[in-house]
Amino acid sequence: MTMPNSTEILTVTIRKRPWWFWVVAGLWVLLEVLFLQTALASARESEYRAAAISWIVIGVLAAGGALVWFLHGRSRTPAN
Repeated sequence: MTMPNSTEILTVTIRKRPWWFWVVAGLWVLLEVLFLQTALASARESEYRAAAISWIVIGVLAAGGALVWFLHGRSRTPAN
């Protein structure tokens, strides 16, 4: 892609994620849903400690999943 009034060239690289990454991402989503259901059910049954632990696990899984999602897509080689 070239800019009409510039001499710079911008290159966009799109990398396909491997199949095992999508399997791990699916398991991650299932764990998030499982712990969300556990947190909501525990709060409804007045089991506040279990609900709090489930909410903490949800937060840690969400943060870890987002970190892996964004870092996995980055290039391993330095740009020229």
